[in-house]
Amino acid sequence: MKVLVLGATGATGRHVVHMLLQQQHHVVALVRNTETLSALDTEFGNQLTQIKGTALTLSDSQLSSLIAEADGVVTCLGHNLTLKGVYGAPRMLVRDSIKRIVNLTSAVRANPLKIVLMNSSGVRNKDQHEPISFMQHLVIGLIRALLPPHRDNEQAADYLRTLDVSKTQLQWTIVRPDALIDQDENEEYDLYPAPIRSAIFDSGQVSRINVARVMSRLLIDPELWHHWQGRMPVVYNSA
Repeated sequence: MKVLVLGATGATGRHVVHMLLQQQHHVVALVRNTETLSALDTEFGNQLTQIKGTALTLSDSQLSSLIAEADGVVTCLGHNLTLKGVYGAPRMLVRDSIKRIVNLTSAVRANPLKIVLMNSSGVRNKDQHEPISFMQHLVIGLIRALLPPHRDNEQAADYLRTLDVSKTQLQWTIVRPDALIDQDENEEYDLYPAPIRSAIFDSGQVSRINVARVMSRLLIDPELWHHWQGRMPVVYNSA
């Protein structure tokens, strides 16, 4: 399997790349700095292809070629937690990257492309009943107004969720982790169709390595993909 990874040098993206390489898949990573993944490049040789650029900076022909050759796309894109990263351009990094991939996909593919998007448990799935408290509604409204990255995540999820997939060569799943933490070892995790706790007032935890496991498994395991395709699973570390 050949997988195109966006956000490959981020804290979660690096885990995704490593796991896919360990399972002998070919990874094409879009990166700003090839040195970040140099250790993996040395270890896995021609299994890893690094391309300098992003889904928003590559030419149409470059990105179309990558999409045409890929079996799946994983996007772990996120905004750097700096003033420039949060409020600078591109403000809609995730949404606009997804849109560009979707717009190019139908023209270059005869079979569907799988896309797995990392999002957030604070983003609601409007296709199903996900009740939140009045206070959480107010807080999320403030976050949406003040922090463009949250608005970006919401709009990226809504864009995929409202796609008419019958008119595109694309299938999708949106993975919503709760509060992300760093752990060196795998732990058990649980997937739910909707949040089981408040993302604001009672958040759980999930390791980045577990999020990477979920995203890579979705692409590799046909049964898991069939179960979650077109859905927005929420992932937590097991209690």
